[in-house]
Amino acid sequence: MKTIWETVAKQSAQIILWWLAAVGLCVLPVLAQPSPSSGSAGSGAANGVRAVTILDGQWRFQTGDDLRWADPAFDDSSWPTVSLSSALVEQGIDTYSGYGWYRLKVQPGQLAQFGNLASGQPLSLLVSSNSVGQLDVFVNGVEAGHTEGMTKSPAEYQSPPFVVPVNPAVSGPTVIAIRTWAGPGTTISRGLLRKVELGAASDMAERHAMAIGRQWNEGVISPLIVTFLFLCVAILGGFLYLAQRHHPEYLWLSLLCLAVALEGAAAAAFGLAAVSSTFYQMFTALNGRVFMAITLEFILHFTGTESRKFVRGVQIGVLIVPFVNLMHLLLAYQFLSVAAEVLFCGLVTVLLFRAWRRGRTEAGVMLLPFFLAATADSADTILDFAAGRHWLPDRFASHYFFLGPIEFSTSAAAYTVFLGSLIAVILYRFVRISQEEQRSAAEISAARSVQALLIPTQLPSNRNFMLESAYLPVNGVGGDFFQVLPLKDDSLLIVVGDVSGKGLQAAMNSSTLVGALRNELSHDPATVLNHLNHVLIGAVASPGTAVKELDCAPCFATCLCARVYPDGTTTIANAGHLNPYRDGREISLSGSLPLGVIADVEYEQATFHLNRGDRLVFLSDGVVEATNGEGELFGFERTQQVSNESARYIAQTAQHFGQTDDITVVSLYLSSRTAQPSNEELAYRK
Repeated sequence: MKTIWETVAKQSAQIILWWLAAVGLCVLPVLAQPSPSSGSAGSGAANGVRAVTILDGQWRFQTGDDLRWADPAFDDSSWPTVSLSSALVEQGIDTYSGYGWYRLKVQPGQLAQFGNLASGQPLSLLVSSNSVGQLDVFVNGVEAGHTEGMTKSPAEYQSPPFVVPVNPAVSGPTVIAIRTWAGPGTTISRGLLRKVELGAASDMAERHAMAIGRQWNEGVISPLIVTFLFLCVAILGGFLYLAQRHHPEYLWLSLLCLAVALEGAAAAAFGLAAVSSTFYQMFTALNGRVFMAITLEFILHFTGTESRKFVRGVQIGVLIVPFVNLMHLLLAYQFLSVAAEVLFCGLVTVLLFRAWRRGRTEAGVMLLPFFLAATADSADTILDFAAGRHWLPDRFASHYFFLGPIEFSTSAAAYTVFLGSLIAVILYRFVRISQEEQRSAAEISAARSVQALLIPTQLPSNRNFMLESAYLPVNGVGGDFFQVLPLKDDSLLIVVGDVSGKGLQAAMNSSTLVGALRNELSHDPATVLNHLNHVLIGAVASPGTAVKELDCAPCFATCLCARVYPDGTTTIANAGHLNPYRDGREISLSGSLPLGVIADVEYEQATFHLNRGDRLVFLSDGVVEATNGEGELFGFERTQQVSNESARYIAQTAQHFGQTDDITVVSLYLSSRTAQPSNEELAYRK
């Protein structure tokens, strides 16, 4: 017990320290960054006057695409005027998709003012896109720079801010033309150009570094933290599964956390413009549904739910949803995605609640955190969908939380809450199961020690009797027992029995019977069974035994007792056990109740004679009840066919057929010269 707690505590402490160290390395440098300046014109600095202005108003805007619009001489007077600080739809521009152009004329006086303040430094523009918008910047008709996805075959990427040089026109205004693009699946209402700043090249480089830092805070650090945390738990789940392979919920936990870690890694890669928006959306659509299917499988094993048909249907359904998107049924895919997420969250909540009502405490611990996280995430998904369909204003879309400068989405916060409950519940469950397995191992060890007393390792074969036995327990320790006791008159007392139950309980009850048998003064089979019956009833009914779980435990035992004399005379009594076999033929005995059922029962005994060379076989019901993969029993007919073989052959034949219970076989071969010769022997002599 103490060793398990110490091991788990040390491992948990190491994991927590690793998390804190890694998170600290990511977060502290960001927290140490100075707050960015407001960017207002004429902001002062200790080393001189800096001038930065935000080019906000008086932009001309037009949807469509024509490279001639980059020409400084192009007349854009018919284009509407827009401000970058407001959404296009708020300025009378209809939503659109595809290309759009912005144009602005900067007068020579403005550039001269910046040139004087910049002390001869070249001027630059810091251009910021809105999300996945791709930009291509022209200054006086010459391309000055573009985002990664703005090529001949444009693709959507998360566009970081970038700096382009400004070469003022020799005469007249300097014309800045910015070509923007987003894919046909993106409905543009805000506009793809978010911010344009003008200033000295050194100032723009500094502000560009701060803008990149803000981009990390907003779209990279949070997914990286989620990835790291869930990857650690995935590794932990893998180790737990290796330690307890008969608990598949740990394997599904590892796969669940791995799916979330991959989601976070993809989000971080997208935030760094390492993957395109198309790839990211396809990956998250598929990975999100795989996460749902894996989580449902984990919950099934975690809660021990037996009715799984409906859950299997939901798993298949959520895995089919991404293929609807491949058929370009966007609206149907959006509806199905929202419905699948709501159904998933509701189903997991119901499964956890039902498991908690059945007495599974761990399910109750996980229920509330998951319900809160699922509610927040589902509400966020529904609001995003409604805002995307313009059923609600954009301000109702995704909400974000901040830890210092680091931005966390609702889904990241929900994942973190869910992760916390997972760690607490799984570690508690692992420790509890480890304790139970330790107790079970101790019980099995004790039962095996007791079992050694119940199954003789050597049989008292002599010149009168040749004995052999085979014992094959089904689960390490069983309830079968047998004893062969040599008596003073050279006879043998053979007792074969089967106690109900398994493990330590059956072994303890068997040991009680064996102890009583060895102390029994009478060797009359019926008297022996009567005595064992009273002993078993008294052992079960008497409280205060050494093993608390055995107090008043319902128990009975079948038993067969036979006394065989050297001359072949055999007296036998049966208490509900299988009849023995003599030379391949079943000996019919009167039946009676097993031991431990009622106190006042009289066991009848029968007497017959064995001839020299006869074989008498005793066996347990594990032989007859062996079952193959098709559900067919070994049965009495097959048992009779092999009953004249050796004990080991009979036991192994039943085992190979399909063992389902303990198998015990005891065989006696009469070789005494005082016994009457068999018919075969007499015929041979003639």
